[in-house]
Amino acid sequence: MKSIVAALVVLSLTTISCSDESPKTNESPKTDESPTTNKSEIESKSLPGAGSRVDSSGVDNSITKVTGLVVKPSGPKEVNLTWNSVPDATTYWIYRDKYVPAIITKTNYADRSVRPGTTYTYSIAPVVNGVLGPKSVAVTVTTPR
Repeated sequence: MKSIVAALVVLSLTTISCSDESPKTNESPKTDESPTTNKSEIESKSLPGAGSRVDSSGVDNSITKVTGLVVKPSGPKEVNLTWNSVPDATTYWIYRDKYVPAIITKTNYADRSVRPGTTYTYSIAPVVNGVLGPKSVAVTVTTPR
């Protein structure tokens, strides 16, 4: 799971540059100085594809959603997923309930980490130009006992 967290897409970079101004020896810093002095300048830059369409969760809703998601159990311990490709998508995040058990490059996935007689809800999100797109419509399935 740590590798999945490490794989999260960073949508903005922050660069901090500090000026060379520093207090002279034996000189106390001014206490009435406002916090907006020019001692540091922070500039935020967006990555390509990460425009104003990116919401607070880091999802670019202008990216096409995955369509045609079909989820079928193929036994008590396996669920098969297939979906239509999204133009320019390089990877797909597989969501099962609240978790991301896989990030893959194909348009099909066999989830072999399910339990018999359990209900799961799946959705898929594409990644285009390094930016996460919106989740597909969710599909719920129950594995046989």
